[in-house]
Amino acid sequence: MAVIFSAREVVEAAVEKEKKRKGFYAAVAELSTDQEMKDLFQFLTEEEARHVAAFAQIRDSLPEGSDSGEYSADMDAYMDSVIDERLYSRIDSKEFVQQAIEARNVFSLAIGFEKDAILYFREFIPYLSESDRAVVQELIEQEKGHIRKLAEMQRRVGE
Repeated sequence: MAVIFSAREVVEAAVEKEKKRKGFYAAVAELSTDQEMKDLFQFLTEEEARHVAAFAQIRDSLPEGSDSGEYSADMDAYMDSVIDERLYSRIDSKEFVQQAIEARNVFSLAIGFEKDAILYFREFIPYLSESDRAVVQELIEQEKGHIRKLAEMQRRVGE
């Protein structure tokens, strides 16, 4: 059975995921005692805020209720596995963030969130207009840059 979706719904989901990542990064910046880590996660917070605005602009330019395409139940299952809602439901909890900092896996989590964003965005690029594709492709490049920054700091702190 095919699943029908609208581009507006897809982009709205992207907005929500960016907001969740932004909340996680803001909490890490707030709770971290290391200044370099605070600075990195404050930068990422600001980047995610810009991504929220970019996706909101794309969403608002799309007509409501128009179907963009369909994909199979297998694709639906794949997308569900790419976007782990259970993890996203906890990432903005201060307790979750504090545990991540204390367990020294905050960088691994953040890198995973960035990879999740890239996978999600790439899957739906074919369903967007050419101008929206260009915007999303630029956001993907920014997410890749975030991964590089996170991985570099992860190596430096030995997480």
